[in-house]
Amino acid sequence: MVNRRDFLKICAAIGTAATIELYSADIRDIFIQAIEAHAQGDNVRVIWLAGAQDTGCTVSLLQGSDPDLIDVITKFRLQIDYHQTLMIPEGATAIRRLEDVVSDKSPVDVLIMEGAIPEGYFCTVGEIDGQPVPIEDWVKEIGGRAKYNIAVGQCATYGGIPAAKPNPTNCRSLSEVLPDKTVVNIPGCPPNPDWMTLTFAQALQGLPIELDEVGRPTAIFKETVHSGCSLLGYYEEGVFAKTLDGPGCLYKVGCKGPLARADCTVRRWNQGLNSCTTAGGCKACVEKGWPDEPFAPFYEEASDIPPSAALGIDPLLIAGAATGAAAVGAVAYAEHRRRKHKKEAKKETGVEQ
Repeated sequence: MVNRRDFLKICAAIGTAATIELYSADIRDIFIQAIEAHAQGDNVRVIWLAGAQDTGCTVSLLQGSDPDLIDVITKFRLQIDYHQTLMIPEGATAIRRLEDVVSDKSPVDVLIMEGAIPEGYFCTVGEIDGQPVPIEDWVKEIGGRAKYNIAVGQCATYGGIPAAKPNPTNCRSLSEVLPDKTVVNIPGCPPNPDWMTLTFAQALQGLPIELDEVGRPTAIFKETVHSGCSLLGYYEEGVFAKTLDGPGCLYKVGCKGPLARADCTVRRWNQGLNSCTTAGGCKACVEKGWPDEPFAPFYEEASDIPPSAALGIDPLLIAGAATGAAAVGAVAYAEHRRRKHKKEAKKETGVEQ
């Protein structure tokens, strides 16, 4: 495994946009091309706000490695002026840092939002002249000044659990509160720490971030969880588990992998140890609209699965198949993937699929 220092050398040498793609493949192949580079210029000023959330995104980030949060802060010269979970100052001293940004006494380069944003006084952060300040006011003022606005976690990106029906506090995503700003969405409940650190690094180097139709980095949220699952061979042979701990594909007991786009099954969690599909099934927590239908109920078969996703075929390939030859190529690609996953399933279980 590439250590933290080596990873950061690679980021500096080839740019994080390329690093994100390479990390899930074999980043070691290009390490020999990396050169030492140093961050230049002033510190990057960051404000990290938290709305309706459980702090899971921050905890996930703190558990990251290769790189970890300390690497990101030191390498990219971060100055996190406000993070209510991690900062030492409290009370009026802490809120003064937000006031300084709003009054233009202090600059802000990046706003990172964790948690959904309730309406009005359903969520307040601090007081000014004895009056509580709604979180949405801080978001509008600071987000309007920031060069980058990044939403981390399902709650900040699409509303998540706080915005689930009937949503009595009118919780909204960062992009809904800042409709005129480009927002980079890093969904997940919580997101993988790599998704956050890699995206932060890309933004902090001033590199463009290619986003999909719902604002996610395409390098991470491109293919379905289902298409990279080690249990895909079971699905294609029609072998379905009847219980969460039973043999076979978990689709019939609620796995929503065909509905979810993320590299969970490739990147995995806890330094590559595990993923949801091998620990009870995917809940599709990276998708807009979660946790409402069609993602709920969690432990029942999904009622609406796109045929291309169920087959493990990349819809982008199908969309580009304007000719018969291209269509044949897409099918051949799918067959290649199917054989690969059957072989992996056999290796893990010892059973011919």
